[in-house]
Amino acid sequence: MQINRRDFLKLSGLSIATLGIGSLSNQKVSAESMKSETPQKFRSAKIDRNIFRIRNGVGDLMYLVEGKNRAALIDTGVGVGDLKKYVETLTDKPLIVLLTHGHVDHASGSAQFEEVYMNHKDDELFKEHTSLETRKGYAGMNPDFAKSLTDSDFQPIDSPSRFKNLSNGMTFDLGGIHLDIFEIPGHTQGMTGILFRENRALLTGDGANMFTFLFSKETLGLKSYQKSLQRLKKFTAKKFEKMYCSHGSGDLTIDYLDRLLEDCDLIFDGKDDRVPFEFMGSQAAIAFAIDQNHNRIDGGIGNIVYDPARISE
Repeated sequence: MQINRRDFLKLSGLSIATLGIGSLSNQKVSAESMKSETPQKFRSAKIDRNIFRIRNGVGDLMYLVEGKNRAALIDTGVGVGDLKKYVETLTDKPLIVLLTHGHVDHASGSAQFEEVYMNHKDDELFKEHTSLETRKGYAGMNPDFAKSLTDSDFQPIDSPSRFKNLSNGMTFDLGGIHLDIFEIPGHTQGMTGILFRENRALLTGDGANMFTFLFSKETLGLKSYQKSLQRLKKFTAKKFEKMYCSHGSGDLTIDYLDRLLEDCDLIFDGKDDRVPFEFMGSQAAIAFAIDQNHNRIDGGIGNIVYDPARISE
């Protein structure tokens, strides 16, 4: 099964028709209007009393969390457009930035912000993924969006050497709102999840997604990933009632960690479909067969794309 760039968006839970792709706009919109086909670089929806979900022009999701004293922006997208200016239309609080991992679609807009945190295990990945060439290639997954861009639309390249380390057990107090940090190595070495303590919500980013990718050189093997999920489940048990991710609608079912752990067991037992998968030259396997709309044929929730040679790692 070969996957082209446009199909990749669908596999990540995205739909071209709902991305809101095109020219710059800083207009705030409701959740319903996020479905509009009016092209914009950024859109947002308030999903809790103090949380905004921001969607960029390629469909990636970022989160803005406000406390009484300051706010935290989680991820900075592909680094296209003036994200800082847009965020300032949503909050006037002093801002910190937390990067869940170093991939192009989550970390490339960091240069606009002064106080940035990222797990330093992803430093080399960040350097590779946030180059101008890589960002242009990623934006090209939607040709209409790419055609609307010039070099001036791309934010400067940043250096992770200036970032503060983001590590397991850290807590950020925003003023009555606490963000607890949990490492979820798997999708990348430095993949990070965040518990919004008072909101009782867990953000797993790409660490547990509707189509979790575990086949690139920066990923861990399936066995190690399963252990990461088990640790996350143990330390966040009974602490959340909502789950968020970084693609698609942004919402996951509350039992999603259990579903992924079950999927890992099925793969270990050789009971998955192991559909051959190719993406931009990389070879892997889709755990469970999908239909033409990329939904699991067996009716299950979510999927894992993994390297069959690295199951036991």
